[in-house]
Amino acid sequence: MSKIDFYSHLASPPCRAVQIFMKVNGIPFQYHHVDLPKGEHKTENYLRINPIGKIPAIKDGDFCVLESMAIVQYLAEKFSTPDHWYPEDIAVRAKINEYLCWHHTNTREGAGYLFFEVVMIPKIRHLPRNEETIKSEKMKLSASLDMMENYFLNGYPFIGSNEISIADLFALCELSQIERLGIDIGKKRANVKAWRERVIAKLGSYYNEAHETIIGFARHFNVTTEPFE
Repeated sequence: MSKIDFYSHLASPPCRAVQIFMKVNGIPFQYHHVDLPKGEHKTENYLRINPIGKIPAIKDGDFCVLESMAIVQYLAEKFSTPDHWYPEDIAVRAKINEYLCWHHTNTREGAGYLFFEVVMIPKIRHLPRNEETIKSEKMKLSASLDMMENYFLNGYPFIGSNEISIADLFALCELSQIERLGIDIGKKRANVKAWRERVIAKLGSYYNEAHETIIGFARHFNVTTEPFE
């Protein structure tokens, strides 16, 4: 079986989610590091693969897929991964899709934008912090965690399901980004805390391996604890 060409940078939460999914499910792939600081994602060669100029992307032969969630859904179907990842049951799949649709403008914006404002702006771009923007992103993150606690994980050990799915993978890879800021996502939320522990246990060493890059990044730039709630 030919390998999937995987274009990625593991400082990116969606890239981590795709890699973990492939490793957990034994999907053969060739990793291609895309050097974002050097602008490799905007080069002519890469834009032939992903005209959007973002990561991740995959090539399966001559077939390219963009967008992390579309990639994982494609891989789940192509490689017939265990049903719990993206269930055939339409009701369970609807709950997973429900979270994935909500994720972009809630969990991802709250966690991802907060990390960007607290770390990338001052450490990489050498610009002053925008405290009003940071306050706004913290509020969005807090609201997202409350929604997970009180709705998506209410009565379920995993997001809208009794088994781990791609929804859990994308959620945790996003929230793990802000753990580099010393933020404990389960501090005031028992459901979130227990869910985090369950997901990490299910993913095993693949979770830790995928996070080595962002941990090293945070250490290199001396990222410190950010007050939250």
